[in-house]
Amino acid sequence: MDGIITKDQLDKGTMKKENVFFVILAGGSGERLWPLSKQKNPKQLLVVGKQKTLLEQAIDRVSLLAYSKDNIVVSTTQKFAQQVHKCVAHLAGDILVEPGARDTGPAILYTCMRIQEKNPDAVLVFLPADPYIPQEDNNKFSSCVQNVIMFAQQHDGIALIGIEPTYAATGYGYIELDQDQNMHLHKVKRFHEKPTLDVATYYLKLKNMLWNSGMFCGKAQIFINEFKMHCPKVYQSVHDHIMNGSSFDAVEKVSVDYAIMEKCTRIWVQPATFSWCDVGNIGVLLSLKKKHNTLANNTIEIDAKNNLIDVPNKLVALIGVDDLCVVQTEDTLLITKRAEATKVRSVVNRLKQGDYTDYL
Repeated sequence: MDGIITKDQLDKGTMKKENVFFVILAGGSGERLWPLSKQKNPKQLLVVGKQKTLLEQAIDRVSLLAYSKDNIVVSTTQKFAQQVHKCVAHLAGDILVEPGARDTGPAILYTCMRIQEKNPDAVLVFLPADPYIPQEDNNKFSSCVQNVIMFAQQHDGIALIGIEPTYAATGYGYIELDQDQNMHLHKVKRFHEKPTLDVATYYLKLKNMLWNSGMFCGKAQIFINEFKMHCPKVYQSVHDHIMNGSSFDAVEKVSVDYAIMEKCTRIWVQPATFSWCDVGNIGVLLSLKKKHNTLANNTIEIDAKNNLIDVPNKLVALIGVDDLCVVQTEDTLLITKRAEATKVRSVVNRLKQGDYTDYL
């Protein structure tokens, strides 16, 4: 790579919008948000904040940057294609349905190949549908995304967006950056897996560690080349599926991080300037709903505190209990300690194993 791009260069640059495609990743099942997230209403279609789904909010943010509606693509799975289409078909240029669930690596490669067929010069911005970013931060988000787009247009590399840690999180991967305060984007030194609490506490004290947000940008051809180099079997299998109709189920399951990101030597990161919240478990979701006054206000607490209650159309009385999440839907009731909310996925796994699939 011929040098790196500085803040001054970015400020003087112009973004060629017609070649930029925003890919909203909306294929997740949201099992950690059960029972509010279910197969008929996955987490990307949950309403958080001001009466819009997370997916609609994600599209709203990129609409400020997109050349046209046709430059907005929603990537989802066959399982959720109908619900996604009903929700946002009028907002996106294309809804790209993954041929099978083979993890994020093959999904990213498949999307790159499909979009490059239409535009050989395509630059792709991949953005998950499920984090919550406040509407008042949309301009900061746009500025940050513009930086990574212009970087990707001017360099044959991949640009990530990282989040400055605010607590010792054990549920995120971390990006270690090469600290150089004079540069707008930083070279990535290495990726770190989800840490233990002790390690995460240590990371929090460092100045060169960012959470991996799963937002990244690069030329379609660069992504394809990286798969050719670092994950050739996946590249060949996805290529064969597109060209010859071979089974997508034969493609190896692999995450995009493991397939190419951790192996790529031309990778940079932009620290985010906007607020970001991964809606990663039921406790986080209920906290957001409480913040935006969308939790049911029908609770009496006696010698009880710090509880999050989402039970519509019923009075809930709590006595002598603290730090609970209580959620009721038409056919399910969940009660969990807030500190144990990450274990909700274990309930979903139990439902899959038994005769309870109607509750998924």
